[in-house]
Amino acid sequence: MTKVGNSRPGFIKKVLSEQIKEQLMEDLLHKKYKAGDRLVESAIAREFNVSQAPVREAIKSLVEMELLDFEPYKGITVRSFTTDDLSEVFLVRAALESLAARLAAERITEEEIKKLEEVLGYMLEAAKSGDIVNRTSYNNQFHDTIIKASGNKLIARLSRNLRFASWSHTSGTLTSMDHIGIAQRHTLIIDSLRSGDPDKAEQVMRDHILNSFKGLMKNLEAQEAEEKKQAKSK
Repeated sequence: MTKVGNSRPGFIKKVLSEQIKEQLMEDLLHKKYKAGDRLVESAIAREFNVSQAPVREAIKSLVEMELLDFEPYKGITVRSFTTDDLSEVFLVRAALESLAARLAAERITEEEIKKLEEVLGYMLEAAKSGDIVNRTSYNNQFHDTIIKASGNKLIARLSRNLRFASWSHTSGTLTSMDHIGIAQRHTLIIDSLRSGDPDKAEQVMRDHILNSFKGLMKNLEAQEAEEKKQAKSK
């Protein structure tokens, strides 16, 4: 399982259950587990060399995200998950966060702009060193700052409830896009917020999130094509 790198100012180290959840999300998207497969807490705990408590918490979150199913007397099984499901997640995220950017453009402070620039600096440094885990963590902190700057508590609550940070980690880890390029694209978001133009900020954020989705889909489609190729060669 990928380890979280050294923490920096303003960077909160992830709890173990979050790391396990994100690794399991990657495994599910990489089809290590197939639809209908049963997941056993004790077996996963042994695989990760941890106690069952953080595994149980990770699985609970994945059930809430509808990546896993819980059935009485049967336990936890892998849910059938399609690209349409992924599309719905990113479309909703794009709608919510583009609204947050629109609202933030009208009220963001210079102090908040400076915080975004600081976080982006750390994000770029992590990307250049190949530290994908910290890059995605700084990415989440960047987007959380904008949501907070929007002043809309409902958007913040929905973002947390829908686990957008976890989806961001997954798309950032599995994307086909260049990681330095991904980090650099956040400069456009800062510029749009600094301009104070709500329409511009809204469009830039929407494009940013949907482009992330395209990068994820491109990688998953290439993976699926390779699997089909290998199956034919057997």
